[in-house]
Amino acid sequence: MKAFKLFFIILMFPIGLFAQSETMPVILVSADGKVTYQDNSKLNVIPGSIMKKSGSLIVSPKGKAIVYHNYMFVEVSGDQSPISLDKLFVDDQSLVSKSELSFGEKMSDAVYNASISGVKMKNQKDLVSGWGDKTGSGKDGWGDKTGSGKDGWGDKTGSGKDGWGDKTGSGKDGWGDKTGSGKDGWGDKTGSGKDGWGDKTGSGKDGWGDKDIRTRSSCPGGKYVEDVNVLSWEPLKGTKIYTFVIEDMEHNLIYTTQVKGQEYALNSKVAKLKNGTKYAWYIHHPTKKEVSTPVFFSIVSKEMEDKTLKSVQSADIYKKSNADIRLLMEAHQMEGEGFLLSAQTKYKKAIVMSPKNSLPKMMYSLFCKNMNEVESAVKALK
Repeated sequence: MKAFKLFFIILMFPIGLFAQSETMPVILVSADGKVTYQDNSKLNVIPGSIMKKSGSLIVSPKGKAIVYHNYMFVEVSGDQSPISLDKLFVDDQSLVSKSELSFGEKMSDAVYNASISGVKMKNQKDLVSGWGDKTGSGKDGWGDKTGSGKDGWGDKTGSGKDGWGDKTGSGKDGWGDKTGSGKDGWGDKTGSGKDGWGDKTGSGKDGWGDKDIRTRSSCPGGKYVEDVNVLSWEPLKGTKIYTFVIEDMEHNLIYTTQVKGQEYALNSKVAKLKNGTKYAWYIHHPTKKEVSTPVFFSIVSKEMEDKTLKSVQSADIYKKSNADIRLLMEAHQMEGEGFLLSAQTKYKKAIVMSPKNSLPKMMYSLFCKNMNEVESAVKALK
């Protein structure tokens, strides 16, 4: 058993959503076999569960678990059970890597956000009953569970104001980026000739105005790795055939093709895209003036992706973890470095791989929330 902690952490990194004190809970990260938490009573717990440090953990005889508390990851085996969580997290002066530190903080924030979201998750009792008041009142450290605008996520309507691909095409649409604001011609609310899409002159006669935006992407932009990237979008009513378009930031047409269905495997080499150049992709109806919001991206080398992954794959906790947790660590690392499409793919893969582990859902929900996609964040938790 080995614990990890970073010296001078407060000086180096901002404090997360949890109060960094004895009130910070213990989080069950992964488990092989049955895990029971015992405090005032015995409770079966699952990955993503939050527990008071005052209790004890019981792991099935041949099982193992990884738990997290206050920037420390600890592996527990069945032959150690029962073990007091208070005694488990003892600093041995070992240093945690930057990637472990960042992942732990993000994981804590994801659990916190799930707990205040107001969304009733599957196995909800096993997730929250080990910490604080079951009523979910503000007094138990986790905020109100009403999901109201005052305590976290805003409303659950998933309206244009809080989602990616907002019909205004503004910089607030999440999946694009802040450079995609009305100032540079992408979906300005005026729909004037200055922001016409799909035409090199950008004239008002044949460009895309605000009222023509009828759908949005279902995947983010950011850094796409050279070669193949699978992109997707929400449907346009009444069509199964779409025109897929890539333009540069001057609205010059770079690439276009017809696509059947709502998914396209973009090959950067076939499209002759240049590394480091910024582009935008969108789809439109083949005959009608109906278009999606643009998604802004650039192409980077495979070596850059490999370098990003290696920084987390060398972490000790990564080597000890199950495949789903390794995927979450990779997804978090990719998200932090701007590989948003890759991060989304890994989060979703982890959810499918371990449907009984609540952490992938929580972390993907936070990923969506951070991109202002409240509707998808709520959906991810259910």
